[in-house]
Amino acid sequence: MPRVADSGDDLPASEPDASWLASRWQALCTALECPPQAAADVWQLIEQHYCEPRRHYHNLAHVAALLRHADAHCAHLSHAHVVELAIWFHDVIYDTQSGGNEVASAAVASAAMQAMRVDAGIASQVERCILATIHHAVTDKDVPDLPLFLDFDLAILGAPRDVYQQYRAAIRCEYEWVPEQDYRTGRAKVLRRFLDRPALYFTPWMASRFEASARDNLRSELLLLDPQFTSR
Repeated sequence: MPRVADSGDDLPASEPDASWLASRWQALCTALECPPQAAADVWQLIEQHYCEPRRHYHNLAHVAALLRHADAHCAHLSHAHVVELAIWFHDVIYDTQSGGNEVASAAVASAAMQAMRVDAGIASQVERCILATIHHAVTDKDVPDLPLFLDFDLAILGAPRDVYQQYRAAIRCEYEWVPEQDYRTGRAKVLRRFLDRPALYFTPWMASRFEASARDNLRSELLLLDPQFTSR
């Protein structure tokens, strides 16, 4: 069984503003001086993947929420273009029956950025950000924005209780093919792994906002998944 989903943001998976997202993509590509046709072709690819019907959470609403986090924390980013590209591509491939989504997403990102003539140094950092979501760990000290990017992706864990419940339900829908007991076991394993970390967030700005509430949410869900779980 593949990893039961463990990433997210702090907003419900509501319908995003399509025109805002399209404008945002265009602005990024203009800033990077990408060939217009290549940028348009990649936008179609992004829409196609993130709008797949099986995506109840890892969709364009998720992308939009992470972009808003990036805007809110732009003063702390060393290279905003790296983070924005990583946000757009990090879940472009998402199949809950596959264990290689991050590697596949990084490969799609690499090909897309090459077509858009993105600077090789930027592209390399984007790929490393995407691959770091495999374990949600800072695996590369040479990517200065990696800790904050990973924190954006886990912000949902510290969302208000009602928003977290929407997230939890959406993730279950993405794994509807998994029998209930198997899902409970797999999901509980993921949540325990997060709770066992000394800190869920790598940056002081995100930790101060989300760490305490994230641990509360994880403990509450674990109690639902496993009544024998001892909250600590």
